[in-house]
Amino acid sequence: MVVPLVNLATIKHVTGNFSETNIIGQGGFGVVYKAQLAEGRMIAVKRLNQSALTKKGKKDFAREVEVMAGLRHASLVRLLAYCNQGKERILVYEYMENKSLNIYIFGTTSLRASLNWARRLEIIHGIAHGVAYLHGGSGESVIHRDLKPGNILLDDEWKAKIADFGTAKLFTIDQTRSNETIVVSPGYAAPEYEQQGDMTLKCDVYSFGVVILETLSGQRNGNTQRLISHVWRLWEQSNVIELLDIAVVLPHPESEPELLLELKRCIEIGILCVQEIPGDRPTMSNIVAMLTSTTSHIDQPKYPTINNSATISSLDQGGDLVIPNTLYLT
Repeated sequence: MVVPLVNLATIKHVTGNFSETNIIGQGGFGVVYKAQLAEGRMIAVKRLNQSALTKKGKKDFAREVEVMAGLRHASLVRLLAYCNQGKERILVYEYMENKSLNIYIFGTTSLRASLNWARRLEIIHGIAHGVAYLHGGSGESVIHRDLKPGNILLDDEWKAKIADFGTAKLFTIDQTRSNETIVVSPGYAAPEYEQQGDMTLKCDVYSFGVVILETLSGQRNGNTQRLISHVWRLWEQSNVIELLDIAVVLPHPESEPELLLELKRCIEIGILCVQEIPGDRPTMSNIVAMLTSTTSHIDQPKYPTINNSATISSLDQGGDLVIPNTLYLT
């Protein structure tokens, strides 16, 4: 599939010449603007900072366009167009009304309460389907490499969609390592990737497990892996209800037993996803089956990996940790 190339004049027109009043997000990578097309459709325009247009920055931009051009799934944010004119690198995405998941699960009590149990469960299912599609449903195997709540966007119906494919990799058997810099989000990176640069599909599985546990609890894992430790203690005590975010309004008492079963199942899957040995983690297709069918077998979790090595390298609670000269698959 081909993603349309649009000219800079069109982008300037719909964003009001990149007006500050249209800014809906910004970070080290650039600025995101809300814009409206002539027919009334809302779009999100991601403009990379000039400082990000290093050789690597341009490569990440080209990779995102290449990867997204071949992906079509309800749980992935759709790339509508791009602009590559002069020094400008711009991506045009479908607009996501409710922004990112982390705003809600780590926000104020009222924001967290807006994600009731049914919504949280649906969000987890949506992310799982999206990652499973990336891992083979598209005909290619794509590793996202940076799954975290900040890269999960929510539409006007609270449907979850995976975003930010600037670090994604098309994965093939004959890939080799490179001594390029990798970017690790503390608390979400699999230990084998963070420590040795070993990149496989199971790295996304690990990150997905952390996202499950954070979505359920409203707590960050962080670079000290504190949430994983907390979850394991509650699991051993058969006290899983203590993990559920207190902002979640419990349903009618008659439906509470079903909620507890669903919560226990999600926690069990989350723990399996963060197992230290990649081979002990389930595949995403198996995870989808376990989430959607109560008859699907779930292995008994073992003590999950608790990796504290990142604490000496970063004090960042939710951002990116840059580790120079680490190997990763290209």
